[in-house]
Amino acid sequence: MDSAPSYRSLPPREELDLLDRELAWLDTRRSQLLARRAWLLGVLRTSYGAAGRPAPAAGAPAGGEASRRGVRDVLLTLGGTLLAVAAIAFAVVGWDRLGAGGLSAVLTLVTVAALAAPALLLRRGLGATAEALAAVGLVLTVLDVFVLPLVAGAELGAWYAAGGTAGLGRVWA
Repeated sequence: MDSAPSYRSLPPREELDLLDRELAWLDTRRSQLLARRAWLLGVLRTSYGAAGRPAPAAGAPAGGEASRRGVRDVLLTLGGTLLAVAAIAFAVVGWDRLGAGGLSAVLTLVTVAALAAPALLLRRGLGATAEALAAVGLVLTVLDVFVLPLVAGAELGAWYAAGGTAGLGRVWA
């Protein structure tokens, strides 16, 4: 038995004519589709370039997009800097409201938390965040060193500043 479809049981000559017309139509349609495909590929090549990315708009600066890692690092740096500036502002403004003892207690508590948190962040695979928070913790240790003599009622002198800085450098190393 023949597996080819039958066209309403047409006589062979009529069926052959019908098939020839349909094949001619399919050839024409295929040519039209191939021409459209070629045109679309040309449009995509000119607008997206060889790299497969959209071409820069007229007047746009040349260069690639920022990577996710680069954006993350910039945001973490800015966030850490803002936290450090906020800690310094707190030390300056909080002095009047909390007094030397209260200010020292709050700064010490926040410093210990900021230096302990990176270990937890590293366990969760957040290395860059841990580094940023550790840097904030180091800024807080500087504030702690300079608030300490205020708690004792001593004046900050050049020798204390030099000794405190040298001590911090030794601890950090």
